Amino acid sequence: MHMNRRMFLAGTASAGAALAGLGFAQAGIRPLPLIPMTDLTGGIDSRIALNLAPGVHDFGNGASSATFGINNAYLGPVLRVKQGQTLPFDVTNGIGEVTTLHWHGLHIPGDVDGGPHQEIEPGQTWSPDVPIAQQASMNWFHSHTHGYTAQQTYKGLAGVMLIEDDASLSADLPKTYGVDDFTLVLQDKMFNGAGEMDYVVSGEVFEDGFTGETMVVNGAIAPVGQTVPSGLVRLRILNACNARFLTLSMATGPLNVIATEGGFLPSTVQTDTIIMSPGERYEVLVDMAAVESNSLMVQFEQEGLLSILGGLLGQGGGAVEILSLTRGGDTGFTGQMPNRLANLAPADRNAATRTRSFELNMGDGEELAALAANWGNVCGGGGMAINGQPMNMDRIDEEVRKGETEIWRISADDMEHPFHIHGCSFRILSQQAAEPPAYAQGWKDMVHVEDGWSEVLLRFDYDAPKDTPYMYHCHILEHEDCGMMGQFTVEA
Repeated sequence: MHMNRRMFLAGTASAGAALAGLGFAQAGIRPLPLIPMTDLTGGIDSRIALNLAPGVHDFGNGASSATFGINNAYLGPVLRVKQGQTLPFDVTNGIGEVTTLHWHGLHIPGDVDGGPHQEIEPGQTWSPDVPIAQQASMNWFHSHTHGYTAQQTYKGLAGVMLIEDDASLSADLPKTYGVDDFTLVLQDKMFNGAGEMDYVVSGEVFEDGFTGETMVVNGAIAPVGQTVPSGLVRLRILNACNARFLTLSMATGPLNVIATEGGFLPSTVQTDTIIMSPGERYEVLVDMAAVESNSLMVQFEQEGLLSILGGLLGQGGGAVEILSLTRGGDTGFTGQMPNRLANLAPADRNAATRTRSFELNMGDGEELAALAANWGNVCGGGGMAINGQPMNMDRIDEEVRKGETEIWRISADDMEHPFHIHGCSFRILSQQAAEPPAYAQGWKDMVHVEDGWSEVLLRFDYDAPKDTPYMYHCHILEHEDCGMMGQFTVEA
């Protein structure tokens, strides 16, 4: 665990507020909200409307917070789609400000990627036809408006897309949504004295990224609870925090990891913990035949705060409960823990024909404070950089040949960053100069960057021309907004 220079002091000062915010003062556990699902695997007979609009949402503390939502008051739907489909979207912007909608994780051409070049003006509709060519995987969609991604996503412009294929639909795995198959959107929030969701920027927020003191699951303040049948239960987990790394574990037994964000692992990987950066997704199985109850636990990377909370609650290591699973009387999935899941050859660095290097550059503290003072005007213009160049919408930083395999090497000059690349999935060759953990050795679109080089092996199979290029960026959303992003074309 790597703390930045403000984490310990901030954690110590915030311990009292976090005790209440995390739900430890609550008498009971809130029920787990089920995000509404739109299942399109059976076919599509009309255009798919995604309406972005303001909303009002109660996170479970009795207060009404001003939010954004996609077909909902807060967050978007879970879209369940199938490989081979083309999704005809009508994305209508009703939030009163310019926005975009990026399909995070999809292997699609640049002109339908939804990056910062595909702005949707207030009152207008963007109508991309999005092809689904890749294998079964968990993806998501969120705002990607240059300079405003952080606040728009934080307010609720985010949803989940589950891609199925013939193999996943026939696999002997839990797949009954809301019974033995659950999608979990994990976020950290800040609430003001009135209990309303809050987002306030400062130089420190730009430097470290926005972190809240309250964990939220599917829009409800944790801990939340769910009754599940005996047998295996599937949790599809998204870290949708703006900036916070989360360490996940189970109260009893290991996490049984079956998939990374790009698809199934070769076989189930058992691990005590998973470290999830903002934007990462993992699928895990929990064996509820073996226990009456179990809990998904989380430890913030803000160790000073969670160490204090863990001591006060008698919980070692600062891990706190966010989801309680209790075995009920219904019959659920009766299969066994899977051994073989997918055919996945080891990543071969010798397949690469070119290597590119990227250094993530932090901004000066005084410069970031000045950006905060002018929030809404200049943040999108720079303050942070990659290879010494802050994001410039009019500059192409890299030109990539379609179909060629490359190695991208990424480093950072300060603190830990999650790095995301549009338009592909990749394999991690090294993460922070070490072999990635076994649970991260599948197809990925996120890699952790801090000490030493992180290296990924990738190939792009779709065009991204100069007017609609792909992005690569830090997925601490405030860093992305403040210039830690570049863009690249893909052409034959």
